[in-house]
Amino acid sequence: MAKVMYPARLIAHIQNSYPTVTTAYPDAIGTAMFTFADRSICNVFENGSVTFQGKASPIRAELEKQIEILNRG
Repeated sequence: MAKVMYPARLIAHIQNSYPTVTTAYPDAIGTAMFTFADRSICNVFENGSVTFQGKASPIRAELEKQIEILNRG
């Protein structure tokens, strides 16, 4: 699990950088669930927690690098 200081910025980055991503907001606790074309899943929680599900995907590494960039300020 990763932690991002600015979850809204990560959500915007995912939506802008991955035009084929499917976005769902499955519950009331502020979770955004993204399903990518390779069937990997990323959950971004309102509190900044980020979790990944599914098979190994290069998208996970890309998003982890983006989280590092966002956390720098």
